[in-house]
Parts: sequence; structure tokens; C-alpha cells
Amino acid sequence: MKIFSTAPEGNEMADMVNARYFNLAIKQIEENAEWLKTATKPTQALLANIDILIILAKRFTVDANLLIKKDRVQEWKKIFNEWFERVGSKIPAKYRDGIKANGDELFKELEQYGH
Repeated sequence: MKIFSTAPEGNEMADMVNARYFNLAIKQIEENAEWLKTATKPTQALLANIDILIILAKRFTVDANLLIKKDRVQEWKKIFNEWFERVGSKIPAKYRDGIKANGDELFKELEQYGH
């Protein structure tokens, strides 16, 4: 087994662990986005999963740029915005603008990664 750095992922056994978490986060986003396409409830988990993906992307930028597809990010953004338009009036007024602003900011951050 080869060791190539002191980083937690600096050996052959651990060097691909972060890719597994990227794939899991992307899978969760895809599932949430599919649900949001027709959802009529004011709750969602998409933004939480995107936040986690951004945390991973900041730490593992090379992997983020390899594994995140920009066209999928644009699709997720579109789906989120359509969901928000459809159910925004069901979100309590004191949270509504903040949720939309958080979504906009998260997508802006996520758009910095991928290919």
C-alpha cells in the first residue's frame, strides 16, 4: 500500500473516499430534485444537500470540478426556482425571502465548480 502525503486521504486506501461522498451528495440532490419537480409542500431538503456538496467542493476542489456537472447544477437551480414559485406562498412569510436568498446564494457558490 502506497502512502503519498500526510493528509487524511494521503494513501491508496483513502484517496478515493471523498469521491464516494461527492457521489452520495449528488445522488441525494438528484433524488430531491426529482421529488421537487411535482412537490406541493413547502419543505425541501435540496438546499441542505447542496450546502453539504459545497462544503466538500471547498475541501476537494479537483474532485468537485471532475464530478459536478454544470448542466446538472443549472437543472437543479431551475427545479428549485419552479418549486419555489409553486409553493412559495405556503412558506411562512417571515422565512420566505430568506429561503429564496439562501437558495440563490448556494447555487451561485455551486456554479463555481464543475465542468
